[in-house]
Amino acid sequence: MTVPACSDLTVVFARGSDQVLAAGTGHGGMAQAYFEHVESRLPGYSINEYELGTRAYGGYRYRAVGISAILDLYRTNIIRIIWSLIWRISGQDAGSSSSGSDLLEINRLGAVEYRDSVIEGIGEFTAYLEDRGTDCPDEVLVVGGFSQGAQVIRRSLFLLGKGYRDRVAHVALFSDPTLHLPEGGSTDSVESCRQGIAGAVSPWRRGTVGCSTSNGLLNLDGLTFLRVGPRTPYVPSDIGSRVGSWCERTDGVCTGSVLDLILGIHFHVKTRRLHVPIHSVYTDKYFAEAASEAVARVVAGL
Repeated sequence: MTVPACSDLTVVFARGSDQVLAAGTGHGGMAQAYFEHVESRLPGYSINEYELGTRAYGGYRYRAVGISAILDLYRTNIIRIIWSLIWRISGQDAGSSSSGSDLLEINRLGAVEYRDSVIEGIGEFTAYLEDRGTDCPDEVLVVGGFSQGAQVIRRSLFLLGKGYRDRVAHVALFSDPTLHLPEGGSTDSVESCRQGIAGAVSPWRRGTVGCSTSNGLLNLDGLTFLRVGPRTPYVPSDIGSRVGSWCERTDGVCTGSVLDLILGIHFHVKTRRLHVPIHSVYTDKYFAEAASEAVARVVAGL
């Protein structure tokens, strides 16, 4: 594959769980939509676009493994899961080899695949930006990620050197399952948020997420095994003002509401995959907001 020549701007996007890359050339639907929003606002700029997973960098290639694969494994092991639950509820010895001490036997039921997918994305993203930064030191960077892709991008920011972070004009995260909003953690801070008191909310808060939300789904007890890296800080302090994390109020992935998640998941008969219809809100509405923020940063020179 020919490496694109240096440009004014490189835009990178990481797709979400179960989303596919385009066959052959081009980009997947969500990545293409984000690229077009940015490109249409920067006439006259040369832009290099890269969707994570397009090729291997640093020995890593992002797969965007989906929760459908994990749930399929759960379904085929339902008897073992129920037996494990019975033993836990009845107060049997958790250390007993017959008790199913790991409640859902996570490692054997797909979670390792999800974690590996995130790690591969982190590896590819950091290697790509470092390679691009070496070859094209004057390029400005704009980055976006959706769902699992947002998790990948957020964690990667900590692994990039400050010199590379300084070249990132804007980071747009959508439906991040590792979202953290400290203001949702106490009654006083929630009230300050609701009153709109200056400085009371996280600089990355975007969308319609409520003031009482503090953590995305993968920060909840019992699901942290799917998170890579610590919950806090959410992003490095030196880039916090250039990050936006969009979350829709009824999106259980980023609000951490299990009820919203259950109600929002639909089964697509044709593809035999799970999908979340609320996610269309991000491409229909929030991509435009994010692109406008990013372009303002680029034009202002970061």
